[in-house]
Amino acid sequence: MSNFNNIIHVALRSIMKNKRRNIFTMIGIIIGIAAVITIMALGNGFKESANEQFDDAGASKDTVLVDFIDKHLEQGGQPANTNPFTASDLDLTRQVKGVTNASIKTNNKNGLTSEAKSTDKKSDITIKSPKSATDVQEGAGYTSDENEIAERVATISSDVAESLFKGKAVGKTIYIDGMDFKVAGIQDDMMVPNLVQIPPQTVKRYLPNLKPSMPQLEIKFNGATNKKEVANAVADKLNKNGSAAGDGTYQYTDMEALMKNINKVFDGITYFVAAVAGISLFIAGIGVMNVMYISVAERTEEIAIRRAFGAKGRDIEMQFLIESIILCLIGGIIGLLIGIGIAAIVDALTPDYIRSSVTFGSVLLAVGVSTFIGIVFGWVPARAASKKELIDIIK
Repeated sequence: MSNFNNIIHVALRSIMKNKRRNIFTMIGIIIGIAAVITIMALGNGFKESANEQFDDAGASKDTVLVDFIDKHLEQGGQPANTNPFTASDLDLTRQVKGVTNASIKTNNKNGLTSEAKSTDKKSDITIKSPKSATDVQEGAGYTSDENEIAERVATISSDVAESLFKGKAVGKTIYIDGMDFKVAGIQDDMMVPNLVQIPPQTVKRYLPNLKPSMPQLEIKFNGATNKKEVANAVADKLNKNGSAAGDGTYQYTDMEALMKNINKVFDGITYFVAAVAGISLFIAGIGVMNVMYISVAERTEEIAIRRAFGAKGRDIEMQFLIESIILCLIGGIIGLLIGIGIAAIVDALTPDYIRSSVTFGSVLLAVGVSTFIGIVFGWVPARAASKKELIDIIK
């Protein structure tokens, strides 16, 4: 152990003796590791965000969602004025073997349906609830502070503004489910017609009875049963006896299988981009090999002295190999920290779009790759140093 400690001490002293040269040698490793860690952190973040969305869409282990596809909408008409998931539908679902509970999923990702009124006009609307809405064409919109205090404010789309106020809606009052809301801005979303945006805390306090525009049936089941079989059995039963069976189709989509396929795509893209970024590590390895060859040439006298005092070839080889590994490991750790920092900065600057996630596997990868480079590209110079015999050096 004392001999190994001495090797580490000599290696660090040698690295510090040529700080400037070794720092430039490490730059390639630092850049390569930082790029790989950043890419993997952002890739993992994208995958975690996708998994959360899929879990909410019914991809969790003990829950599935059954949708209702209205045939009138598919044909371009108006939706049927029926509730596809009634109390009787819930009772039918609970009768299916393996189902432990059934309920209507209450989320508003697709919006809540309601009706907005002015003093003399009304309009069907879809309500969504972002925490803030300041990117408006007219007015000021509302902020997250107004969400915190559940302020009764709203932004409306231009078609709702035209229907209720002939376009001049900012500052006016609309009524939804008997509650009044001040129009704080006009904001369009091309994907959602007749859109009204209200802070989520406001919706929770003043509009608790609104229903999702696209309700889903949430099914809890025993983990020992086959999820796909249970969900399909529920869909078949509802298609035969459901309250809206004549107006459309009840169906189950295997979101878990879809999630796995998308995760494979995410992993493939992440690893490919990381591999491209990792090319710089190969170039950095060549630089390490070159520096170690220079170090061997400069330290011929040191090798001769150690030979004279009885050092064997494997001791000389281990000395230079450890120096190479330490050099690469220091660069790898610095690159790891920089990569984590860059990913965190990107995460902070774009919290609504990009998130990062540094896993333990990423840390192991950085340390492992750095060590591997040190071994592979340091072994040849170290081997060359070990071959130097005392008599050859004296000659």
